[in-house]
Amino acid sequence: MTRRGHFPFFLIILLIAQPLFAQSQDDKLKQLEQKLDELIRQTTELRQEIDALKGVTAPEAEDLTKVTEVTPPAQTGVSVPQLTDVQTINNPANAGASKVFNPDTSVIGSFIGHAGQRNPFDPRSSMQLDEAEVAFEAFVDPYMKGKFFLSFTPEGVDVEEGYANLIALPHDLTAKIGKMKATFGKDNTWHTHVRPWVDQPLVIHNFFGDEGFNDSGVSVSKAFPNDFAFVEATAEAFKDNQYNGHLKLFKDLSENSNVEVGTSFAHTADNFGGIDVTYRWKPLEQGLYRGFIGRFEGIVDDRGDVDRRLKGFYASGDYQLGQRWFTGIRLDRADRGDVTDKGVSATLTFWPSEFSQFRTQLRRTSYGGAKSVTELLFGMQFSIGAHGAHTF
Repeated sequence: MTRRGHFPFFLIILLIAQPLFAQSQDDKLKQLEQKLDELIRQTTELRQEIDALKGVTAPEAEDLTKVTEVTPPAQTGVSVPQLTDVQTINNPANAGASKVFNPDTSVIGSFIGHAGQRNPFDPRSSMQLDEAEVAFEAFVDPYMKGKFFLSFTPEGVDVEEGYANLIALPHDLTAKIGKMKATFGKDNTWHTHVRPWVDQPLVIHNFFGDEGFNDSGVSVSKAFPNDFAFVEATAEAFKDNQYNGHLKLFKDLSENSNVEVGTSFAHTADNFGGIDVTYRWKPLEQGLYRGFIGRFEGIVDDRGDVDRRLKGFYASGDYQLGQRWFTGIRLDRADRGDVTDKGVSATLTFWPSEFSQFRTQLRRTSYGGAKSVTELLFGMQFSIGAHGAHTF
């Protein structure tokens, strides 16, 4: 077939396809019109439902400017509320806004009981609220945090610590200004409720007294990042020409254990030198039920009123028996003037929760070679409020 013969054939196909194409377009327009009508119907139903929920009819909802005069009902012995019968509803207070400028506040109570032989060197009542610590902590601004710890004891009220903690100094420095516990060893930095024993080790009691080494001054710390271990150095100056320095090294030995080693030197009326070692084991798979902490702290006291250096130490081990049960043992030895005190203690602790604990401690102490004293100490602690974490 020639090209001229193809033309009539294409003409016939075009005449047939044109009505079909027009019919297809009409069908699509009808479908779109139906969909549009359905959308309008659904919109109308939704508007009617919204008006019904608002309690108004459709005409009233559309004509918002319409004002209808309402004639008051005739007096038929039924009291009609007047416009003066208006009740005011106070907006509920925003608890979050009220705490914006309030510090975190907590109270920790320490109750101690005593049974056994009378101890002339550490006299205790049979039962007493030994201490109530009230803490206030809050950010002063983005660069500083304020901390206050008040200690209420049978002897009176004392500011145990109260300082500003500067946390945004250059060169990775942090500082504390105010009254604080000196960063000497481990036990001296702890508050009463942090100790793993009811009492205080003999070396701390004999060398620093019940209150420990604390005073008003300035403390500056700097961390030295490296690949081997975490290293931190602290220098402190207190009033009356007292100084203290501490160097700490912390290293992970494995996924389950780590060790911390520190050394301290303090110049006060006496010269003190010390070393502290802490080993921690906490298995990842049984971290809630098993754990161990071993501690050693040795101190040398170079005093001017005796003809020798006084020495002392404590060594302890605390093992976690279960989720809430802990047990431990502690050995003590400390010089006191020309004599040496020795002691051994065993503890059993139950933690119902993180806010309370019950502890018993069986202690046997020999003071200067005299007759030994055996005592049973009981301690209970309970806390309320938000209490910040202490140094690890």
